[in-house]
Amino acid sequence: MERKTFKDKVAMIVTIVAIILIIIIGFTSKQRDELSVVEKWVGNILSPAQRVVTVGANTVGDGLSSIFNFSKIKRENDLLKKEIEVLQQEVIDLRMSRDELEELRGLKFALNYMEYEITDGVTTANVVAKSPGNWFDIFTIDVGENHGIQKDSIVLASNGLIGRVYEVGGNWSKVISIIDNNSSVSFQVLRDRSYQGIVSGSITNELTGYLFDPMVEVVVGDKIITSGLGIYPRGIMIGEVVEVGKSPDQLLKTITVEPVVNFKKMNKVLVIAPRIIGDE
Repeated sequence: MERKTFKDKVAMIVTIVAIILIIIIGFTSKQRDELSVVEKWVGNILSPAQRVVTVGANTVGDGLSSIFNFSKIKRENDLLKKEIEVLQQEVIDLRMSRDELEELRGLKFALNYMEYEITDGVTTANVVAKSPGNWFDIFTIDVGENHGIQKDSIVLASNGLIGRVYEVGGNWSKVISIIDNNSSVSFQVLRDRSYQGIVSGSITNELTGYLFDPMVEVVVGDKIITSGLGIYPRGIMIGEVVEVGKSPDQLLKTITVEPVVNFKKMNKVLVIAPRIIGDE
């Protein structure tokens, strides 16, 4: 019996609350100048709760918006980084192409050094390996027998003489430069071509030599070129005299020469067929 009475009370309370809510809805569905006491009372109760809900919703919304914006910015940054990498590579490629073109132009001008007509093939090659150390005294190029390269082919840089080919493979060749201690080149002084001699490399990669006539007046600053004796044709620039002296026995006038070619940095070279000694 008591249980039934309790259920009846609950049902009555629910009914009363429902009636109140219906009345409130009826009042608030129309625009009015003043609110009833009940509406004010209900508003005072619901307003703080609405504020908490609204602030929470705004906070969650702002948080989600920040997450989405961060994700978008990250994607944009990744795309920009990729674009920058592509542009940087393009700049490198263009710079390499420009430098390579300049080297090829320089190698073309190098042919003007020689004072005889080139009837055989001329080949441009890349340096692909070198001996240990800072100097390009012995190095390998990427052309060989398959490209018409022969032993004793002449190797030039854009500004002067490098050396000669001493070993040939199918698609590679080894070059020994004039600064190697196994190299010797006959020369003449550009200022007076009657002044002649021989320069050789050394274990320290210095270029030193002597003149056949110890009485000639060679001076610091004189340019020397190949004389045409031996395998090298006449007229290829070798270097500049930086020191003049005498041999220990005082019988020879000695010179130290600074090569025009930079033997510490080398990328491309020009290879021409060996000259038959005696041809002019």
